Amino acid sequence: MALVNRAHRTERLPARPLLRSLVRERSMEARITLADRTEEAPEALKRLGS
Repeated sequence: MALVNRAHRTERLPARPLLRSLVRERSMEARITLADRTEEAPEALKRLGS
């Protein structure tokens, strides 16, 4: 899962901490990443697979 707009997702609407707490200790925990722009999301997702 790639969350777009890093500042928004970590400061204004901190969805990432909420998602991480929901999936804590599950296989999906390491599958959440951030991207600043939509165009960066595919590369961010590829890095998760590495």
